[in-house]
Amino acid sequence: MRYFKTMPRQINGQHLVIVEDDPLIRDTLTDFFGGRNTVKTFASAEEALAAEGQLQGVNVFIFDYKLPGKNGVELFQHFRTHFPAAKYILITGEMSYEMAERTSTLGLDALMLKPFDFQILEDNISGLISATA
Repeated sequence: MRYFKTMPRQINGQHLVIVEDDPLIRDTLTDFFGGRNTVKTFASAEEALAAEGQLQGVNVFIFDYKLPGKNGVELFQHFRTHFPAAKYILITGEMSYEMAERTSTLGLDALMLKPFDFQILEDNISGLISATA
């Protein structure tokens, strides 16, 4: 997407993992963050779990809530034990008070409602990374 190149960039040199079953969202996130960051994408929780051994050095995980098989919260609970220093963002098309409360209680770093502004997502990631630096 051409218009991304004109936007100021805050995130550089990071290692992101995106688990999103919608190819348009997955590809757009890859275009937005790629080139200046290492981005690995998966279309399902099972694909991400199968590649776990190849995910060393991940700074940020972005999980869709509704995925085939395990949902994004279940995926977070698994990866958090193996990558405790990483930051975790859950994206969802259906927000509820219960979901917000549950994700906060579980320790997810951010919850964002789709559709979202990519610059706001980047601002959130930048803030999360800066908080641990």
